[in-house]
Amino acid sequence: MALAGVLVLGVAALAQVDLDRLQQLHRVELRGEPRHVDLAQIEAVLTAHPRGFLALDLDAVRGDLLALPWVESVRLRKRWPDTLEVHVAEPLPVARWGADRLVDRHGEIFGPVDLDEWRFLPALEGETGRQVSLMHRYLAAAARLADAELEVSGVRESARRAWTIQLEGGGEVLMGRDDDLARLDQLVALIPILRERNPEPLARVDLRYPRGVAVAWQVPPAAGATETVIR
Repeated sequence: MALAGVLVLGVAALAQVDLDRLQQLHRVELRGEPRHVDLAQIEAVLTAHPRGFLALDLDAVRGDLLALPWVESVRLRKRWPDTLEVHVAEPLPVARWGADRLVDRHGEIFGPVDLDEWRFLPALEGETGRQVSLMHRYLAAAARLADAELEVSGVRESARRAWTIQLEGGGEVLMGRDDDLARLDQLVALIPILRERNPEPLARVDLRYPRGVAVAWQVPPAAGATETVIR
């Protein structure tokens, strides 16, 4: 009986090998609405795995596809006799990160990607793991400075957690390591006075002073001073 069991198992294994060799996956149907994922990369992933209908490990393929820059989730299904259905969902970018990455709606960084298409998104820069915190700061700063008609284009944070608000047009607001956004109310109150003094765009506003604000314009005021300290 034991020998018969071994023989039966051996025949079954041979049949499976033969079936995998004969029954290959010849068609791949890509579902969803992929716009940015590199189809050549998807093809390369699939080519690297066995193409037998039974031998193809869907979990392994899914893991390799999820490692691609523009893939957020993957659903795979074999359809008899020779088709693999691949449903790819792309991440939704909400911010730029550094020189060649994006942050998705879940706060995850992905890339590298070409950022030229995404210049309209806020620019975030800092250490990996800080992207969600910086996105919250960006949103809060943008809301506060909108009252002064200042448009925020991004937020940058140094390794020592000193952070800077970037303004559209090239200006910046230096916040230091103080995460108290109430300091921005001081700037909002000062903006009418600053614009009366010089209508040119701001180059730099330094809010790190305990009792005062240092302001520099992109074009100095008529008096010629490049920076003004207001207490």
